[in-house]
Amino acid sequence: MAENTPAGWESRPRTADAERHPSGADVGWGITGTMLSGMLVWGGAGWLLDRWLETRVFTLVGVLLGLGVAIYLVVVKYGAVEPPSGARPHTRTTPGGQRSSPRTQGPTQKGQR
Repeated sequence: MAENTPAGWESRPRTADAERHPSGADVGWGITGTMLSGMLVWGGAGWLLDRWLETRVFTLVGVLLGLGVAIYLVVVKYGAVEPPSGARPHTRTTPGGQRSSPRTQGPTQKGQR
């Protein structure tokens, strides 16, 4: 226990545990923050441009541009979720990409075919 206690004002060293994965709430707040900040920043830039040029169109363009960029950033950062290890795919496909017919041998959940 004594080796984990920092001496004086020194900071406690990090443990050698595996990297902590974010929870679902952390990911949700990250996505929400990215979307809102994109719309606010680009919408604010459009509003300033509208004030400077005395127009009324760039605020909407800025909000839509910010939304598009934010969606792109969310997809790049969070991307597709990897399936759990050992899970088999829900559908089987042939090499041509079409769905294969169900297996005819062996029992099914409702009995023998």
